[in-house]
Amino acid sequence: MAKQRTYKDFTFMANTMFQTLGYDLMDSPRPWWQKLLLRSYFLLCIVSNCYEACFVTYRILQWESVAGSPSKIMRQALHFFYMFSAQLKFVTFMKYRKELRLLNQKLKDLYPSSESECREYNVNRFYLSRTTRYVLFFYYFVIVFMALGPLLQSCIVYLIRYGKVEFLYLRIFPTQLSFNTENPLGYVLGYVIDFTYSQFIVNVSLGTDLWMMCVSSQISMHFAYLAKILGEYCPSEEKEQLDCQFLASLVRRHQVILSLHKDLNRVFGLLLASNLFITASLLCCMAFYTVVEGLNTEGISYMMLFASVAAQFYMVSSYGQMLIDLSANIALAAYEHKWYEGGLRYRKDLVFVMARAQRPTEISAKGIIIISFDTFKTLMSITYRFYAVIRQIVGK
Repeated sequence: MAKQRTYKDFTFMANTMFQTLGYDLMDSPRPWWQKLLLRSYFLLCIVSNCYEACFVTYRILQWESVAGSPSKIMRQALHFFYMFSAQLKFVTFMKYRKELRLLNQKLKDLYPSSESECREYNVNRFYLSRTTRYVLFFYYFVIVFMALGPLLQSCIVYLIRYGKVEFLYLRIFPTQLSFNTENPLGYVLGYVIDFTYSQFIVNVSLGTDLWMMCVSSQISMHFAYLAKILGEYCPSEEKEQLDCQFLASLVRRHQVILSLHKDLNRVFGLLLASNLFITASLLCCMAFYTVVEGLNTEGISYMMLFASVAAQFYMVSSYGQMLIDLSANIALAAYEHKWYEGGLRYRKDLVFVMARAQRPTEISAKGIIIISFDTFKTLMSITYRFYAVIRQIVGK
């Protein structure tokens, strides 16, 4: 029999994404020197991010430097949108970090405490699926490949053709910095900045999405459990008072979960809705740049990145869809269980439960954009249309 997941297992990957940047959301107890190292590295990542983000934006404003070259335009646009998406996520995360910490504590307190309760809740069903984990690992593999690829390529070419060519000084990003990176000291410094900057972007992007998936899966788990106990309940006219007490208890628990859903929406709703259009722009640029580059190393790298980003948003959409489906299952359970054997008062109270549960909970920005499978379809449709228009404009 499979061992049941703990609450720490659910938050492990999301928390690790930020801990590897030097930021511990939960402020875990640790020796002072470890805290000092973490904060120092976090400061380095912040400085690298701000420094290189300024040059990325400045390069976009220098239109004459990329005008006339579709390849350069797409790569710079791709870099800018990827950077902007991470900045938006990071600012939102830091703004709502206290609310997220409080929401996390509430969910931790509600998490089943014993092994038998965990089985009753079927907690393993709501842990990150194997497919989701493979997508995350593949995404990180692609990013590491793209981050270390220029350095390895420079070293390999230099060693193979030693004495015939100079060191290539290839970097992760094409952005020109404020110092010369084509000498040993400048190259090392530039690569450190590039590496910490790229790590910051990737970990923030994945970390915020993982936190959203962790919180929404927990809320979905509680909705599923309420639907389960309601569907299995057997009322009768002889114990009408007990039946009504059961319904009252279920309604109170339902209200608690609904309040947690409101917190989830406040923290992540607007972020995910705005991120839809940024992700569409990213995928468009990646697709076009891949076609322009062809089947070379860089083209294949961006093709893999396209698949990773699309899969990442698919995962996010799947958790939004799960929340919709499982919250609506309470109304279905109320309809399908043996309500007709209960007393008149029980049946009347059950109508109110069904009426509320028929309105599914959603991750949305004030109802403007709902995160679901339909959203993913919209995203891919937007991507294709942008891609088709851009190809027509540049005549490719």
